Amino acid sequence: MKHVLLAQLALMTSLTAAEIIRQPTEARFWLRVPSSQPLLKDLRVSNGNVNLAVWEKDAAVRERLTDITFPIHWWTWSETTVCFTPAYDGMLDLVLNGPWAADQNGAVFRQEVLWDEITAEGTNLKNGGFETITDGHPDAWESPWAACPGTKAWPLKETSALKGKAVAASWNNRPLSQAIHVRLGRPVTLVLHARAATPPDFIPPRRLGADTPAHRAATLLKRGVNLGNGWESPPNAAWRIHFTPEDIDHIADEGFDHVRVPVAFQFYLKQGTNGLEISPDLLAELEPVLHRALDRKLRVLLDWHNFNEFTTAPAEQLARFTGGWQSVARHFRSWPSGIFLELLNEPNNALTTEALTPIYQNAISAIRAIDPTRIIVVSPGSWGSIRELDGLRLPDSDDHIIVTVHCHEPFPFTHQGAGWVGYQDLKGIRYPGPPEKTCQLPASLSENAGLRAFIAAYNTQPTEINPSSSRPVREMLDVALAWSNYFGRPIHLGEFGSHNVGDLASRARYLRDVRILSEQRHIPWTMWEWKSGFGYWDPQANKPRFRASLFE
Repeated sequence: MKHVLLAQLALMTSLTAAEIIRQPTEARFWLRVPSSQPLLKDLRVSNGNVNLAVWEKDAAVRERLTDITFPIHWWTWSETTVCFTPAYDGMLDLVLNGPWAADQNGAVFRQEVLWDEITAEGTNLKNGGFETITDGHPDAWESPWAACPGTKAWPLKETSALKGKAVAASWNNRPLSQAIHVRLGRPVTLVLHARAATPPDFIPPRRLGADTPAHRAATLLKRGVNLGNGWESPPNAAWRIHFTPEDIDHIADEGFDHVRVPVAFQFYLKQGTNGLEISPDLLAELEPVLHRALDRKLRVLLDWHNFNEFTTAPAEQLARFTGGWQSVARHFRSWPSGIFLELLNEPNNALTTEALTPIYQNAISAIRAIDPTRIIVVSPGSWGSIRELDGLRLPDSDDHIIVTVHCHEPFPFTHQGAGWVGYQDLKGIRYPGPPEKTCQLPASLSENAGLRAFIAAYNTQPTEINPSSSRPVREMLDVALAWSNYFGRPIHLGEFGSHNVGDLASRARYLRDVRILSEQRHIPWTMWEWKSGFGYWDPQANKPRFRASLFE
């Protein structure tokens, strides 16, 4: 526990009052065309995203700046390849940068990205391996805003190069740039390698094997569905869906092997003589469904869902969260091992991945004191984001933990028409893109810079790189699989699905793609959800909507 807390403190270290160190999850670089030259067109990347510089207020500057990001890790080097054909003879700026993010007070996070082995075809890139350094500065590269760090200082100290002996580092407030010469009609290929710099005094987590109790439990999960919009609602909420053992029979008959059961336990806990106790009214509804699931050989992921008070004020709700899991663990201690306990759905807001380290530690310890071998399921922060996995710290000695992530990409497609995310006016996004007719961004969403960039790319980019395609899903699942294999923590895709405002054929194609991509990587999945707005089952027609997508 001491080492885990020290690691968390390291992640929070500040070098100055205005700089808070964070471990980046993506690398970032720009390609900048001079004002006198034609824009870059038909640019493609092998890994990552080509973004519009929506943060740049000057339209003339913005259109000449291509902003490219790709996922990176601290434990291995990541690669991306960029290809384009210039429409002019002249110079082009390659700017190595870092992701931008700030806290609620405006302090920019210092997220250092390490670079090595940048190579080029069709142009004259110099010192791409950063082996030639003069007075601490890599030759041929400019650092206009701040001096480069020395090789004996963080983040370069004790850093292993991909090739050779040296690397470079950049972040949002200290970019590195080089002007490269390009020729009209001559294709250019850039290959870049990057890695996340770890904070000072970083202590790496233990790597487990590939045959832990959690791995063996995960093999029992292949295809699942969420009982969504049910017990995670407040009692008597108008949008609440009711589930019965008959639903479980349909689920089992369709071929699913597990169910995820979201429950807002905070509404159903009361103080008893031995701490918090679960409401008998909840158990009277829930237990017949759970018993039928076990009788039908389904595994159950019992998930604490929609604990919004906890995500906004963790310190105030921590005792209720830990005590709640003690109550749940006591109640289900004698139940079969097919009941898994998922600690918290989609941590967000104040519950960052870093903040979750001691919270998960306390909850896991509380459960282990009652039920030492029960399978526990945990999620990283930022709504269960796959890119947050590198910051997830779990007890090194506990090998009964499955890690679950969510993937609702491409989000403007899967959540079009969803009022709870502000997309109630967004409609007509098809999967995959591009559309036959140009899609127009609703006026109510015109100030959403990220959505503007999505629609621009959706309308113009070919399917293989279109943002409304399987590509973002494939990239995210590859990241999850690589993390799982390296650290020995089995991974589970706990949610994916599409809102019913999308056309049925697009939704079916999307579900099929996610299912196939997951199964190709041996990642068990749980669709969101059974019979509500994203539903697999049509309760009016009493038949499935997406059987072919998920089972054929």
